[in-house]
Amino acid sequence: MCGIIGLYGKNNIVYDLLMGLNALQHRGQDAAGIITFEKTFHIKKGLGLVSQVFEQRHADRLTGEIGVGHVRYTTQGTNELTNAQPIAANYPFGIAMAHNGTPDQINNPPQSFQKSTHTLSGHGDPIYRDSTLGQMDVECELTAVISKTARHLTLENAMDHVLGFTIGNDVTLPEQTPHDHLLLQTKNGDGFTPLGPWIETDFVNYDDVTMFVRVNGKQVIQSSTNQLARGVAAQLVYVTKYTTLGRGDVLLGGSPTSMYAVHAGDQVEIEIEGIGVLANPVVAS
Repeated sequence: MCGIIGLYGKNNIVYDLLMGLNALQHRGQDAAGIITFEKTFHIKKGLGLVSQVFEQRHADRLTGEIGVGHVRYTTQGTNELTNAQPIAANYPFGIAMAHNGTPDQINNPPQSFQKSTHTLSGHGDPIYRDSTLGQMDVECELTAVISKTARHLTLENAMDHVLGFTIGNDVTLPEQTPHDHLLLQTKNGDGFTPLGPWIETDFVNYDDVTMFVRVNGKQVIQSSTNQLARGVAAQLVYVTKYTTLGRGDVLLGGSPTSMYAVHAGDQVEIEIEGIGVLANPVVAS
C-alpha cells in the first residue's frame, strides 16, 4: 500500500513534493522516495518517515520542474528498501571489474564479468551460503549507477553518464574459481549482489574514498578506492568499448583488498564514507 504524488511546475518542485509526502504519510509509513528530472534523473529514497529520509542536502540536489514522490505503508510482503519506489530501473544489467583490486594490477589487462540480475538483493536481504561450495567471501565495492546510454566513452565524458554511486557487495566463492574461469559458479549465487542502501548522487571523492567491512559488529577491513588499479572513468571506458550500458545499469568497481570470509549466521555491514552502510545477514541454504 502506498501514496504517490506527481508534480510539474515552472520552478524547482522538490519542496512541494516534500509537503505533499508529509501530508500523505501516517504512523504506518516505513519508506519514502523522490525522483526528479533536470537534464538527468535525481533520486533519493530511504526507510523511515519523510523527515528521516530527506535532509537539506538531499533537497538541494533533487532539482527539476517535474518529479514523483512516494510513501509506502507496509501491509503484506516486504519492508525492504529494494521495493521502495521510485526506482530508475527494475532489472539493471550488472557488470563487475576483475584485475582491479590493487595498484600493481594496472600491469594486467583490464577484465570484467557479468552478474545475473537474479543475484541482486537489497539492504537487509539475506545472502545464501551453501557450505558444500567452500569458502564464501564478502567484498565491499563502490558501484556506479548509469544515467543514460553509454558506449565508447572517453575519460573526458565518462562521468557525465553516471547518475550516482551506491555500495555493492560482490559475494564470491573463491574455492570455485579454479574450476570456473567464467565466474558463473563463483559469483552468481542467490543474494550474491546486495546493493544499497540508496543512490548517492552528490558524490565527488569516488576515486579516493574510505570503505569498511564489519562482521558481527567488529571491523575487519579498512581500505580505500585509491588502491584500485583503475578509477571509475577508466573502468567505464574499458567496459563501454565492448558493450553498451543503459540507464539503471550498475558497474561494481572492484575490491581493493576489501574481501573477508563469512559463515552462516554472520551479520555483514559494509560502509563507504559519504554513502552509508549496507547490511545483510548470511544464512544457510
